[in-house]
Amino acid sequence: MKKSSIIFRIPKLYSLGIRLLYFGACARLKDMVGNGKKVFEPACGYGRIKKYLDPSCTYSGIDLNEDFINYGKKNGLDLEIGDILKKENYQESDIIILSDILHHLSLENIKKLVSIASKFAKEKIVIIEPVFVDVASGKDFFSKFLAKFFSWVDYDGINNIEKWFSRKDYDALFEELKQKNNFSQMNISFFNYHCFVESII
Repeated sequence: MKKSSIIFRIPKLYSLGIRLLYFGACARLKDMVGNGKKVFEPACGYGRIKKYLDPSCTYSGIDLNEDFINYGKKNGLDLEIGDILKKENYQESDIIILSDILHHLSLENIKKLVSIASKFAKEKIVIIEPVFVDVASGKDFFSKFLAKFFSWVDYDGINNIEKWFSRKDYDALFEELKQKNNFSQMNISFFNYHCFVESII
């Protein structure tokens, strides 16, 4: 297996890149999650989401990136190495957060991930996905160039990005996930070129 891109080997570099891409958008999580919740994050990286939660919330997560997990643990976070597609690695929680992971997975694995998460989330699943990647979803030369560039920069060393989602692709995906998992409600909002999806159990 080829090496991941450099941002997935250096947590501080990844953190810088994420801050530049989000422009503070993740601050919305505090209101979405609320107070005193048990939060679990598959594909947690080094646990960057924790700082956006209310201090009264508990947070834990799993990831296969050992460098990121070790970095998060050194900062006192409850993180473990674990495959997000194996349900034995999950904890029953009030809220499960899936941040910046769906576009890394095949459609089959996206469905599997959300299906597993829906069985362990008591209240809701919060999905965060970048919608600016829409520019890499076209068929023209520029889009194809951006698709290759984005795939190179965003290669996590585990998953090969098969396609970049257009806004229309995301809309169809979220509707399919809602139907397949019988979510009682799905709230979708957009902020700073990212999509925030609250899937109510």
